[in-house]
Amino acid sequence: MNKSVLPVILFGLLAGCAKTPPPQVDHHAEAVYGIRAAEETAIRAFGKRDAGLSASMYSLDATLMMTNMPAVKGADIKPLLKEMMADPNFSMSFNTAKVEATASGDLGYTTGAYTMTMTDPKSKKVLREKGKYLTVYGKQMDGTWKIVDDINNPDAPAVPVDAKK
Repeated sequence: MNKSVLPVILFGLLAGCAKTPPPQVDHHAEAVYGIRAAEETAIRAFGKRDAGLSASMYSLDATLMMTNMPAVKGADIKPLLKEMMADPNFSMSFNTAKVEATASGDLGYTTGAYTMTMTDPKSKKVLREKGKYLTVYGKQMDGTWKIVDDINNPDAPAVPVDAKK
């Protein structure tokens, strides 16, 4: 036998003995279900003006990016939410349009529209802002879904709320 053929035969035998990787399990559907449930909890918390529950929906290293302010990270999210929700005119509603997740089931996002009403700190007028949002969720070690990045984008500047309507 030719010596140059021997390595090729050995490689072929070894390659044939290699284990085939296990098939990948698609976790997309269960991830979408988990993200949708987390999103609904977050929406209810905002609706109730519950800053503690709202803040608990964010991961410890999350980033919140809101209109006309620098990004807020981690532990600084709760005081910001608490301050916003202390405004007697504060309200926020969401309309989730899309929930998506990776096949691996560890990351996903939601998109939709929001309406936020708040008091302008400078003018003291009650303003309403409408826009869209993108919220990225990550599956945590304990299996829960938390917000890891959250950004909103207004459709136009906030407008004064007509007290007659």
